[in-house]
Amino acid sequence: MKIAILLITTLFPFAAMAQSSFTIKGDGPGLNDGDKIWLMYKINGKTNGDSIVVINHTFTFKGTITGREYGYVCRNDNPMTAAGLHDAINFYIEPGNVILTSPDSLLNAKISGTPTNDDLTTLNTALKPLQRRFIKLNNDFDALKPEQQQDINTVAALRANFKKVFTEMEPVQFAFIKDHPGSYISLITLDLMKTRNANLVPQIEDAYKELTPAVKETMFGKTLWLNIEASMKSAIGIMATDFTQPDINGRSVKLSDFRGRYVLIDFWASWCGPCRAENPFVLAAYKKYKDKGFTILGVSWDKPDTKKAWLKAIKDDGLTWTQVSDLKGNKNAASTLYGITLIPSNILIDPSGKIVARNIKDKVLDSTLNELLGSGFKE
Repeated sequence: MKIAILLITTLFPFAAMAQSSFTIKGDGPGLNDGDKIWLMYKINGKTNGDSIVVINHTFTFKGTITGREYGYVCRNDNPMTAAGLHDAINFYIEPGNVILTSPDSLLNAKISGTPTNDDLTTLNTALKPLQRRFIKLNNDFDALKPEQQQDINTVAALRANFKKVFTEMEPVQFAFIKDHPGSYISLITLDLMKTRNANLVPQIEDAYKELTPAVKETMFGKTLWLNIEASMKSAIGIMATDFTQPDINGRSVKLSDFRGRYVLIDFWASWCGPCRAENPFVLAAYKKYKDKGFTILGVSWDKPDTKKAWLKAIKDDGLTWTQVSDLKGNKNAASTLYGITLIPSNILIDPSGKIVARNIKDKVLDSTLNELLGSGFKE
């Protein structure tokens, strides 16, 4: 599931008023009679699912839906219990007939039949060689031993290769958006690019303005514009906007309380696996540079029902710096202020309060701090 779903992420539903019927039909010689196919998608945060057995190399799901939702089908791995999905594909569930056709597997199926899925196939076809490289890198990481996945040099090398693939994807994605200004996939792609590379925000803003009014007026279109505006106000070189949130003891803490030091605003959550995996690298940077004018302000996406888990994670991971949260999850006010839509994320602010870097991790975090503080700067 991780491989397929990471290709396009941060996907939001499209709101509409009336329910309409949908059909999802899959066929191909690679689908064996007796295979069990699972369908999963969410509506308003609630997981919906169904399953069916392949007969004559074919399966069909039918139902009703409001607008469109992002989902996936997988074969023979129960998504509710399986550690990973070996054969799965993502697509949009929307009114009409979605067709999945493949000679060998779901993963390699061609998706067609509805406007959003036709556009998704067009973009994925253009990105296919780069997606294959992405999948290989993902598999390479999964194949590492646990201790290797905690090694900063190994992780940094893999991330550099991921970044290279994403950078090569960008001109392909911008070309698709330019040619498809009325496509919901263009909107989703802009959001994905913004999440992956905050430095692209000016170009993303320009591309967004060229989309059709119908796309921009969708619920997600409006949300994306607000995020773009927030990101533009918190770009590198901009003075960081102050905010106040309670710490673990309920004491109000201001970002401006840290003026005079380099401060890394670290957005994370106790339930976020990638965040917890990143914490050892953040901790290493903190120990190395905390006596040279550097500190960290942790901002959590936890909620009231996970507050105990948040406090436990702070202790278990050895995060001795200041931690704050308004306990509003991904609606955290500081995250909204800075256009943060994915965690882990971070923003580095200099002693004057100016933003000097965003989303620096592993060796990049260390090298950036070494360049800024290696001479022994102290407040």
